[in-house]
Amino acid sequence: MNPSETNIAADPPAADAKSSDATTTTTSGTSDLNHSNRKIVVYNIDKFLKPKPLSKLLTNWIDTCKEQTNHIIKISKTKKPPNNTWVVITLDDESMVKPLMNTINNGNYKNKKGTAIVAQRPNDGEHEDGDERKKRTNDDSNLDDNSRAAKRQRRDPVDCVKTEDEVRDKLTPYWKMTYEEQLDAKTKMMVNKCFQRIIGEIKKKFQVLHREMQKGNGGHKDIDPLYKWVKRKNAIDMSPILGAPKRVKYRNKCELTFGFRHSYELDENGLPKALDQQQNTAQTADEDTVAQNNIIIKTPAVGFMAGGWAGGVSDPHCLANIPDIVCSVADVINECLQTSPIPPYNALNHRGVWRTVTIRSSERTKQCMVIIVHAPPSGGAGKREDGSDDFSEYFEGEKQRMIQMLTESPLPRPIRFYPGHEEHDTQNGNKDMGKWNDSKVTSLFFQEFEGLSNPPPQHPVQHLHGNKCIEEKLLQCEFQISPGAFFQVTTEGAEQLYTVVVEKIKEVAQNPKDTLLFDVCCGTGTIGITCMKEGAVGKVIGIDVSEPAIQDAIENAKRNGYSGSDDVTRFVASRAELVMQRETQNVDRDIPMVAVVDPARDGLHQDVIKNLRNQSALQRIVYVSCNPTGSLVKDATLLCTPCTKKYRGLPFKITSAHPVDMFPLTDHCEMVMVFDRMSQQECDGTENNEQNSTDSINKK
Repeated sequence: MNPSETNIAADPPAADAKSSDATTTTTSGTSDLNHSNRKIVVYNIDKFLKPKPLSKLLTNWIDTCKEQTNHIIKISKTKKPPNNTWVVITLDDESMVKPLMNTINNGNYKNKKGTAIVAQRPNDGEHEDGDERKKRTNDDSNLDDNSRAAKRQRRDPVDCVKTEDEVRDKLTPYWKMTYEEQLDAKTKMMVNKCFQRIIGEIKKKFQVLHREMQKGNGGHKDIDPLYKWVKRKNAIDMSPILGAPKRVKYRNKCELTFGFRHSYELDENGLPKALDQQQNTAQTADEDTVAQNNIIIKTPAVGFMAGGWAGGVSDPHCLANIPDIVCSVADVINECLQTSPIPPYNALNHRGVWRTVTIRSSERTKQCMVIIVHAPPSGGAGKREDGSDDFSEYFEGEKQRMIQMLTESPLPRPIRFYPGHEEHDTQNGNKDMGKWNDSKVTSLFFQEFEGLSNPPPQHPVQHLHGNKCIEEKLLQCEFQISPGAFFQVTTEGAEQLYTVVVEKIKEVAQNPKDTLLFDVCCGTGTIGITCMKEGAVGKVIGIDVSEPAIQDAIENAKRNGYSGSDDVTRFVASRAELVMQRETQNVDRDIPMVAVVDPARDGLHQDVIKNLRNQSALQRIVYVSCNPTGSLVKDATLLCTPCTKKYRGLPFKITSAHPVDMFPLTDHCEMVMVFDRMSQQECDGTENNEQNSTDSINKK
């Protein structure tokens, strides 16, 4: 965590953050979602105050306020971040704010250090009676100019225009490197931030065990509990990183955000037009808070949010990893938005309608799926009571117009402007392919979502055009992909990744037809079905939390010759930690088992790791990680540390690691890490002694 993030976490919320949206109007009230008119911030609370003592303190204030003023105070919400000396109190009604503040400020309340407890409105420098009160010690008056400017910028980001290079720096940070330099940087990252951290965490676990052993054995140490494979200089054997077979336009899934594209208004000379003198004077009263003084035009558009809301949305056309079909869909939607009365959704105040558009495509089958997510036409969660955020009368007509524009004719070929695009198009024969894209929208869905974040995979969608799924070819298999299902975002890279997985499974599957594969977090079943098709295993049990993905997995098994009725494939829609124990218990102990886990960025649930360790018949785990410097470190540590009451099974050891570059131009890398079960002798550190004894007997 960097220092600026720490400061943000430690600061109490501002009273009313200003919106950067040009359509936002300032009123005397506050946002319904903000509730700042009903909030009180109480400072100088004891830093480590627990919930129960805090609750007693609040009850004392409420009772005292009722006795002194006859006001009934009702608290709807309290928030005290850990290790901070302030608490935010949200009341049921604004009329309760002043009585409670007066009760606290006039009650001579102090913390354990004897410092007076002070209550005030958020971001309010004075109390209602006009008496100046001293703010907390880290008030703006005690900050230097740079720190003060940084705090103001966090509270009120300044609108800006992101250049194409700034967008590339944010979304494809390796774009200036040669590909050899990219691979070298990713290799070093895997060693320093993945392997070294895993070994360090395992050693920490052993240090704790060593201290406990010393206490239990009177200070005498019988054996060194540290596993020998962990002691090696290069404890994790890493293969050379596999380069991507396709390095530009490789993504088969992209999510764009509806918002406003920022651009400068130009004068007659083609230069950015400056604000007039009056505006300029007003906005530059504090130069630290102003990034520029040029007039910014905000145009409704879809794109990537490369610089937060202050930077608007940026066209995908300047990014080399984005395929043409995504840019084509963005161009059509942008054309529709120019004359649409319906505004994009603003996640800051939760108003507007158009939210995101997800584009899934296959270059091999020339199919494209578009999923447009929108808020309720009557208004989002932050809609105003005056009905100004209700666009119901326009929505159906605008929806049909957008569907027609996306599906009625071929999509126009976009004009690309990423570095080297002309050379790439010439090499691939795209320079003279005409003005139309060779792929078209074959599936179109709309999805209404009222929540504040993103819809879950199982959230219902409305099918409005074409097929209900798209098809993709991968190695010997064919797969269907539905709107909410997970599929690797680069097809050529997935083939390379799955080839490594198949090889690692074949190494231990002495009789593949009798070998069972547990495919944990299986998605659409791609890994398990590929292993079946490649002859690595004879049976697959797949588990995934996404119901749409499991339905796709069942259909994909049938599509590739496995009906499900022959008891060869079985797919379960559930959280893995809820069904792993049941599924492993139902397997005959004589059946050889191997597991593949391909979790999301958060990694595996601890109960899944427990079940993997406790299943003694499971001798190898092939872990496919999309977050090797994060969740893989945690999961690998739990798989490889000594037995405990929770993790009773013998631990695993890391026998090989295979980085696979699936995301050129970025700092992301996939990792295939192989875990093999340790023997009891390896855990005890006696495997060499037993081997030496056997050799001695053989010599005699």
